[in-house]
Amino acid sequence: MITRIEIDGFKTFQRFSADLRPFVAVVGPNATGKSNLFDALKFFSRLAQVDVRQAMQELRGEPEELFRQTPSGIQTIMRFAIEVLLPIRGIDDFGTTFETPAQRLRYEIAIEIRESPHGIFIIHEDCRVIRAEDDRMAFRTLEKISRSGRKTPFLETERDTHGRARVFTIRQDGVAESGTSKRGNPLQLPAAEASRSALSTIATSEFRHLYALKKLVAGPQFLEINPSEARKANDRFEDKRLKSNASNLAASLAEIQRLSMTENRPAGAIADISADLAMLIPQVKSVRVLDNAKNREYSFDVEVRDGVSFSSRVISDGTIRLLALLVVIDDPNREGILCFEEPENGVHEGRIPELINLLRDATELQDETGDYFQVLLNTHSPAVMRALRSDEVLFADMVRSIPADNKYSQSRTRMRRIAPDKGLFDDEHHLYPAKVEELLRNKAGGI
Repeated sequence: MITRIEIDGFKTFQRFSADLRPFVAVVGPNATGKSNLFDALKFFSRLAQVDVRQAMQELRGEPEELFRQTPSGIQTIMRFAIEVLLPIRGIDDFGTTFETPAQRLRYEIAIEIRESPHGIFIIHEDCRVIRAEDDRMAFRTLEKISRSGRKTPFLETERDTHGRARVFTIRQDGVAESGTSKRGNPLQLPAAEASRSALSTIATSEFRHLYALKKLVAGPQFLEINPSEARKANDRFEDKRLKSNASNLAASLAEIQRLSMTENRPAGAIADISADLAMLIPQVKSVRVLDNAKNREYSFDVEVRDGVSFSSRVISDGTIRLLALLVVIDDPNREGILCFEEPENGVHEGRIPELINLLRDATELQDETGDYFQVLLNTHSPAVMRALRSDEVLFADMVRSIPADNKYSQSRTRMRRIAPDKGLFDDEHHLYPAKVEELLRNKAGGI
């Protein structure tokens, strides 16, 4: 999971930082940059998989528009940093098991847009362990964190005499502190005009900590459900992990049932999904996975209290949306990070506390690898806000400031936590409960 994120120079973010817990909701009015945080995470995720241009083109707007806009022009460098809690073991794509003795890592990356030579380049990367004395994680884990005394970075940027990036050095988890292992010297990649991150080149657990980091960074699910696509039947060979638009919802349901079914519980975890959907939509009785052997495809239907079943083709958009969300949080093998906007859509206001409880409960226990499933929400709903605990909230707003050397004001996104009382109030970083209520009242219908 990600325990801290820092952003500077991306969209509306300027020297931004936020400490994260397993369950966090970004709450605030529209046009305050709530979605920009998800865009930053999405961009960060894609940088671990593809080149920087492709990562930018998958977001809204032109690549140049992703850099922070100021009255004097664009900020030419954007910087990101995350601090993470890694699972203590894993399996790579080739079936090799590995362990990560250092669960706490910090990873940094910086990107520059240049006029000569024209392009967008990676100019800095760094990954190293977080020592216990330097750790500022905002919550206490249930299990003891595994740490390492390693002093050299797993990944760092070496510079020339002019301070320009020369090479990215990747060190193995070898027998020597230098990073040299039985297989030879550290890997070095040219950095002068790097168009993709060094992290994106890690393909196996040969570099086990970097591989675990890449898997975490590349793995978040950004649910942007398209009910029209989610209703469709799926070929048996369709991907089983739920896609962003939920177009493989039927295949995901079938896979969850296959992996969790037992002789005494033939529906497996589908029974949990049915129970939770019925709690949120009382008319619902159960969800059924349908296997059409003739067409070799999966579909599903929903049975209501009076015994009538409705195929996925006629189920309401709100029901489809909630079902897709439950597929993620009720999956016994859930892992990684879920990012979900406006969870209140399709839910009766009186049932929102139950939905928030379901999301919270999915994040509260560490799995056997010492990892947490993490849920990040964003919302402008007062009903969601009221269902949250104070330590789960990041309150977003847009603030204007006038730099000392500039006569023009600049806007930036700010996200503040809720302090227990006014005595602990720091206007830049915290709100106290009474102030939150005031903002909610003033923004009635808009927040």
